[in-house]
Amino acid sequence: MSDRALRFPDGVWDELEGLPQPLRNAAHRAIFHMLEEPVPPLADAFPELDPLPGAYRLYLPSDGLTIWYTVTESPDGQVVIVVQYAKADT
Repeated sequence: MSDRALRFPDGVWDELEGLPQPLRNAAHRAIFHMLEEPVPPLADAFPELDPLPGAYRLYLPSDGLTIWYTVTESPDGQVVIVVQYAKADT
């Protein structure tokens, strides 16, 4: 069994798939990289002023994309990454 899992609540995956192809590719790369490194160096705790435990904002300026997600550990030790929202910068 893998020690990490990705989750997409509600319609988040559908929203990602609805992005224009270049943004969708950037989102896929970033999200699947999270399986290797759940909190990459570009990720900031979120919200800025009073961060929630395990809540992050990953801003990808070169791609014009921001991804909000959480990282928690289940009782059996599995790291669970939940992509909450992704937004193209306009």
